[in-house]
Amino acid sequence: MDQAFTILVVDDSPTQIALLQDALEQKGFTVEKAGNGMEAIARVYQIEPDLVLSDIIMPELNGYHLCRVLKNDPATAQIPVVLLTNLTEQHDRFWGKNAGADLYLEKSSDTQLIADTVENVLAGRTPTPRKPVQAADTLNKDDIQARITDILDRLLYESTISNEILKFTSLTHDTELLSENLLRFLGDICRHDASALLLRQGHDKLTLAFSINQPMPTGFIAAAREIMIKQIPTVNTHYESSGGLFIFPESPPLNDDLPEEFHIFHTLPIRRGAETFGLICLFNRKERALTEGIAHALDLVADRFEIVARYLNKLNEIEEIKADFISMLVHDLRSPLTSIRGFSEVLTQEMLGPINDDQKSALCNIQSGSNRLLSLIEDILHLSKLEAGKMTLTLLPVSVEEIARETSQELAALFMEKNLSIGLQIENDLPIINADGQQLGRVLANLLTNAAKFSPQDGCIRLRAYLHKTTVRIDVEDQGPGIPPQQQKGLFARYQQIDSGEPKGRKGTGLGLAICKEIVRLHQGSIWVESPIDDNIGSRFSFTLPLPDETSPS
Repeated sequence: MDQAFTILVVDDSPTQIALLQDALEQKGFTVEKAGNGMEAIARVYQIEPDLVLSDIIMPELNGYHLCRVLKNDPATAQIPVVLLTNLTEQHDRFWGKNAGADLYLEKSSDTQLIADTVENVLAGRTPTPRKPVQAADTLNKDDIQARITDILDRLLYESTISNEILKFTSLTHDTELLSENLLRFLGDICRHDASALLLRQGHDKLTLAFSINQPMPTGFIAAAREIMIKQIPTVNTHYESSGGLFIFPESPPLNDDLPEEFHIFHTLPIRRGAETFGLICLFNRKERALTEGIAHALDLVADRFEIVARYLNKLNEIEEIKADFISMLVHDLRSPLTSIRGFSEVLTQEMLGPINDDQKSALCNIQSGSNRLLSLIEDILHLSKLEAGKMTLTLLPVSVEEIARETSQELAALFMEKNLSIGLQIENDLPIINADGQQLGRVLANLLTNAAKFSPQDGCIRLRAYLHKTTVRIDVEDQGPGIPPQQQKGLFARYQQIDSGEPKGRKGTGLGLAICKEIVRLHQGSIWVESPIDDNIGSRFSFTLPLPDETSPS
């Protein structure tokens, strides 16, 4: 060796140090010594050794802690650490590995073998140039304790961030809720005026979410969207027909009087290997520098959120497989079911000969069951397409008033069964909106059908449409028994049904509200329920649709 490697041997046994020193010096290494972990830290910063060879069981600071401190300080993280111990249990090796040790050896090994192993670890490395030790380089116990405290504080902060982000895995069933919680968490870490999350889910599904904390210019959302999409060139830019656009709060503080200027505070790519499949951006109206500590915390957020995003993508892949399987299954069911309905109709009409009343009643039951099963099949197909992003909207200028009146007329026979009255309250001069009229009619039909199902005999249903901030809001109110709070939370999930209290009441598929939610989401709107609404009775289902300026792509 032109220049000797310096090995710091740490052990509270002078005998063990002497044995190791002899074996290492025979290899040409320079040996420095420390009697415990605290002394070792002081020596590391003084001499900058090429390798630390440390016992585990020591007073004041054991080998695991020493290793963790060194590996979590950027100034010493690259120094190889080899741990020696008499502990032979598997969990001891586990702790050594997770403390960051480069190697774990049994203390009972021949000292020559340990020296050979040290030589192998250092193979290919260059010895660190030695510098004279100055008095100023000497750390006292308080200095060492302060450094350890700083490192432990940083580890605690990092582990807290990691744990909080990984908790979001439980929210991957609801992308909107996941986005809202992540963006809120970013606000807890550092101050910024607005934040955004872009996630690519599969090839054709893109989710974009904004959280606006301070007043921003009116064109901020459109401009920020273009900036983010350009940074991931492989994404489908037509997010309106894929994963959706979410904005928090519902009525963001956008101001026409503010200048259109804003700055990107920080950008966090979410990567899987070389592929970028997501982006987190923080924005400020005025340019502001990012501190090193905040940058490190945000990088850690992006790193941990990659795990959550990967899990979300895997769930989406599974959902797509399920959707394809269900679609194939229900298609195969629809053909024989159509035959059953057709032949039962032929028999009921006595085209193949007369039948008695009992036979006719049985055939009516067959037809009723077949119709309900066909309705379920159609709903499953429709929802599968919506959730898989395979349902595209035909956005055209439509009148909410016309669709509301047409849908109410189509359901007139249903209302007559209970002698229900329907009150339409459409605000004067309600603007034309860009929407898919057929799908919008489906949402209204579902909500009105549910209202009829739960309304009492001779009850009243009210349908209101009016301007609400930057949206058109539509309310469907009934006078039913109301919905218990514990049932409201999962009301828009698949196969959720509420007991109407009538054993012979009209049965649904449990998919209607889930379909409504997906259709409204594709229109970039929101849907929710309030219940009870008056004297502990009644429910109000509301949804919003953006005005034309909000729906038109920029």
